[in-house]
Amino acid sequence: MNRLFKRILPLVGALVFLMVGAALAVPSITVNLQKLGSGSDSFSNSLDVSANVNFILSTDGMSVTGVKVYFTGSDVEKGATVYVHLLDASGNTLDSGSDSITQDGSGNFYVEISFSSGVPIDQLDSVKVIYKGQEITS
Repeated sequence: MNRLFKRILPLVGALVFLMVGAALAVPSITVNLQKLGSGSDSFSNSLDVSANVNFILSTDGMSVTGVKVYFTGSDVEKGATVYVHLLDASGNTLDSGSDSITQDGSGNFYVEISFSSGVPIDQLDSVKVIYKGQEITS
């Protein structure tokens, strides 16, 4: 037994040194948290994209059933997803939809979105168009 102990002792010692070395080799990670909105950096719109919104009206002309949005600018890409929100005067979304930009035979980039329910014109105040995570001026 004494001979077995002498053979195992160096192996156990090497294993202990290996584990201590591995534990000391792990770098420490520091995480700093801040409240939302307390950062000092700002994000500027760096995309060259403009949007022209055309409304698709119901047969009686009293509600918006869809929009056709035309895009111009050097950063417009066919296939990019666009989100459109119809807003009331308080900024609440009345209806919204999304689709991918397509290109017509004349080279115009556009997206056509139909809304599930018509939005009464008298409730509609503004339209928000979002392209690649940025609100586009229309």
